[in-house]
Amino acid sequence: MSSIWVVGTLFTTLGFGIGGIIAMLLKGVQKQTDAVYSICAGLILGLISFEVAPEAIKLGNWVTFSLGILIGVVLYQIIHKSFKVLLVPAKSGAKRSSLYTGMMLMIFITFHNLPIGIILGSNQEATLSLSILKTIFLHNIPEGIIVFTPFFMAGLGIWPLVFFSIIVALPVGFGAYFGSTLHIDNPFFWSVFISMSIGMIYMVTVKEILTDSIKASTSIRVFLLAAIGFGCIGAYFVFI
Repeated sequence: MSSIWVVGTLFTTLGFGIGGIIAMLLKGVQKQTDAVYSICAGLILGLISFEVAPEAIKLGNWVTFSLGILIGVVLYQIIHKSFKVLLVPAKSGAKRSSLYTGMMLMIFITFHNLPIGIILGSNQEATLSLSILKTIFLHNIPEGIIVFTPFFMAGLGIWPLVFFSIIVALPVGFGAYFGSTLHIDNPFFWSVFISMSIGMIYMVTVKEILTDSIKASTSIRVFLLAAIGFGCIGAYFVFI
């Protein structure tokens, strides 16, 4: 599948762009950002729990899964500290604060897309490739909503949506090309890398999304809305 890097880039761009369009359509409820974030966080956690994590464990074992999660968490902490120095949030001004939030989320999502791309390009199984592409597409929709909601609140328009969707997708394409060149046919390697991306996106979801939602709302409301999102994605994988 020599063109897998192109397909991976397109699936990522499409999913993220659809999320951005949904965020644009939700302009009327942007004051309910906590609700949007909570539901999207539930969708992402559900996707991890029902689709991505079982695949990582199946490819390897609980040791490779735990190792990958640990690496992902450590990478998150390093990236978080590094970019927090470069992107100091505004102490005042809702628009600048929203822009900072969107940039931080986009940076983390961009970084966690790289190992997914490497996995996509490395494996030679068509079934697994289709499963990864489906996962890429589905999880980029709620991520697109989450990233573009604060961007639109900051006053950005449609062209940044297109530009940022491409930026987020590039690591998938680069990783897939790199992976297809190396031809790493080792399921334990795939398991660690998939788990690493799980660790990163889990930390982003909990620390950057749910925590901010609780600050703007109540923990009970956030939990219930996240549970709705989690249940919806669970129903999707069970019944569809």
